[in-house]
Amino acid sequence: MLLVEVKPMMPTENARLGLEDGVAETDSKLARAYRQVDTTSAQIDERNPAFAGIPTDRPRQALIVTLEPFPVTDANLPHVDLPTADIPTTVVGAQEIERLVTLTDTTPSSLLLERAADPQRSTWALNEYLNGHECDRNPVLDQGWAAYPSSTARLPSAPDGM
Repeated sequence: MLLVEVKPMMPTENARLGLEDGVAETDSKLARAYRQVDTTSAQIDERNPAFAGIPTDRPRQALIVTLEPFPVTDANLPHVDLPTADIPTTVVGAQEIERLVTLTDTTPSSLLLERAADPQRSTWALNEYLNGHECDRNPVLDQGWAAYPSSTARLPSAPDGM
């Protein structure tokens, strides 16, 4: 069972530069997402009516999806204020989700379960774990881009007088 928590956030400049304040800033940005994952997982276990259709007998893990990757979040580094999740939880950027959903040589669930079971590789950024796997184009994005007039060699004609 995969829980997904989406937070539209990006690393601060301090985090991008690897400065000391970057870890604290990252932790403060992501702490709420970790708490939400734990709350949702607990509500599933407690059979909250809002989650009645979700089975409780399957392995459970979570992805916290952000606009850009926070690469050191999953590493075994000291964190200032990042809660420890009750279930395996990985912070991923939107582009990592793009790769995950277009896998062709395995399923996303198989890959995520395998990664979570590996004590060393579960600390790697998901992008690193996806290396070596085959992906296809995303048909949803292809259809979206094809809808733009600029996707064809011919643009619509300008109205008369322009």
